Amino acid sequence: MSAVDVRCPVCGKVNKSVDLEETDGWMECESCGEVTQQMKYVKTRRVPLYEISEVKVLVSLSQK
Repeated sequence: MSAVDVRCPVCGKVNKSVDLEETDGWMECESCGEVTQQMKYVKTRRVPLYEISEVKVLVSLSQK
């Protein structure tokens, strides 16, 4: 567990000992109750980008 102190982007209050890694960056402010996501802690995956010239057509697109 890696708890951090995070400032609420809505009201500015510092929320102490919040584990954002466990919640994928989501937190509920102790003061105003707003739910926000800190993008620094969001888990992302890389999605490959293919050019159309690299893709082999396996199914014919024409309808017979």
